Amino acid sequence: MNKKIAIVAVTLLFSSCSSEVIKETSSQGSTPKVNKKEAQSIFIDGSILEMKGEFNEAVTKYLEALKYDPQPGIYYSIAKNYFRLNKLSSALQYSRNAVEKDSSNIEYLTLHASVYSASHLDDSAAAVYQKIIRLDTANVAAYYNLAQISEPRQPSVALSYYKKIIDLIGPEWNALIRIADINERMGNIDETIKTVEELIKMNPSELHLKKLLIESYIKTKNYEKAAALIDEALISFPDDLNLIEMKGNMFIQKGLWNAAAVEFMKLVKSPEINFDAKLKIGTSFYLQAEKDSVNYDFAKEFFQEINRDTLDWQVNAYLGEIELRKRNDSSAVEYFKTAVNLAEWNSQIWVRLGSLLFDTKRYKEAIRYLSKASEKFPNDFPINLICGLSLSADNDHQKAKEVLQKALNINPDDVTALSALGYTLNQLKEDDEALIHLDKALSLEPGNLQVISIIALIHESKKNYTVSDSLYIKAIKIDSSNVLILNNYAYSLAERGINLQEALSMAKKAIKKEPKNASYMDTIGWIYFRLGDYKKAKNKIEEAAKIEDKNAILLDHLGDVYFKLGSKVKALELWKKAFEIDSTKSEIKKKIEKGEL
Repeated sequence: MNKKIAIVAVTLLFSSCSSEVIKETSSQGSTPKVNKKEAQSIFIDGSILEMKGEFNEAVTKYLEALKYDPQPGIYYSIAKNYFRLNKLSSALQYSRNAVEKDSSNIEYLTLHASVYSASHLDDSAAAVYQKIIRLDTANVAAYYNLAQISEPRQPSVALSYYKKIIDLIGPEWNALIRIADINERMGNIDETIKTVEELIKMNPSELHLKKLLIESYIKTKNYEKAAALIDEALISFPDDLNLIEMKGNMFIQKGLWNAAAVEFMKLVKSPEINFDAKLKIGTSFYLQAEKDSVNYDFAKEFFQEINRDTLDWQVNAYLGEIELRKRNDSSAVEYFKTAVNLAEWNSQIWVRLGSLLFDTKRYKEAIRYLSKASEKFPNDFPINLICGLSLSADNDHQKAKEVLQKALNINPDDVTALSALGYTLNQLKEDDEALIHLDKALSLEPGNLQVISIIALIHESKKNYTVSDSLYIKAIKIDSSNVLILNNYAYSLAERGINLQEALSMAKKAIKKEPKNASYMDTIGWIYFRLGDYKKAKNKIEEAAKIEDKNAILLDHLGDVYFKLGSKVKALELWKKAFEIDSTKSEIKKKIEKGEL
């Protein structure tokens, strides 16, 4: 609307008013005189501001005009602009004034009802819409609003309003959809089906009605009729994507995911289907894979097809998750790397990639990616935590200490960060500081067996055996089947040469649960050594050394066993090899120099 037309339209509001000054509406001298001409001029200025979208300024002008001529049209304009500004209380006040001055104006009443609805005053809104209907029995918008207000608490009343709409304007699609939904909620789907079937007889070419009937058939599990109607409709509309989607959904309802996948692939390949819809299809099959893993294959095909037309981080992330669940770790990593490159702004994707690299023990790669991520998101806790864990696992404990401390600064009460920093400090021989963090972690989670285990190991290294033993016993009471605790306590006893039968019993439980764990094999072998059963000791430790051939402790133990078996040359060879791996072991150096235990 151009300015000239707008001004003419505004002028109509004042067409019945005289341009002369009218007497004051109040005996108070401070009250402005009614001056319709002045009000009209100011009102026009307000209208121009409103057209420009300057609603606050328009309100100011309208309020000024109201002082000169308090007529309902000005009240309405003020209310309308307050409504646009979401100032509902003020909008309600002025729309009420407009209605009070002209209670038969449909436009004023409609705005008044809309403000009530926006204010969640549904009963008041309904009362106004009912008044509109009394004034205009064919007002479809009022019936529709009344129906929507009634749906949550009075579905049968809403149903009557929707039927009235259909009586007024015929089979309106949205009204029919609401009727179907309400009937379904009320358990009256058969009524909806009956109504729509009659409508289709009257107008058999109406595709919208057919679709509504198909949906109703599917909801009532009348798949045979649904399939027949879909196939019939597809003859006339073979490329109707909505019909194809319905057919796919029908197959899903029947649990025929293979058949559904065929239909949905048609949608995924269609250039008319938008990216979000395609993504939704792939996601639905991905989520259903928990019930049937074959759906991972279908989801993968969908996402790969989508990936042909667009490079999107979400698609690559889903493909990564699918490959991960199919245990194709290397392929999963590559997809997540692509996702990271496409969405460098998304910290969660960096975390997902870093976690995957850490879980698959690709620590150096994890460190490389997460170090870069840390530069982008310096205050992101998971990024710093996983980076610190990766550094620790890669034996870069000094750098791990810095990064884990940074993570802990972000989240001071995270038990994982506290225990990881405690472990790292232990590796750096900073046990006193380590215990500060570990004790805090234990106070936050008294039953955390990993934390208990690390604290016990530190006290054991300090020869505080009373403390370490009490911690091991506490942990076993919490979980008598925890193999880590059983192994560590058994090894501690074996090192001291005490309670060896008890140690053997615990070691057997650990090795039974994890028979290929080199550390557990070494523990039970070392217990046999302490018991003097050198042949069993040799078998177990030798087996462990085959798994971890660069473990200095294993080789040292094996050298001791060979020495006891009389093979001093072999023992010396093993001790030398162990010392080459870890030259900090002074006790090994002494054995090499002496040539004996």
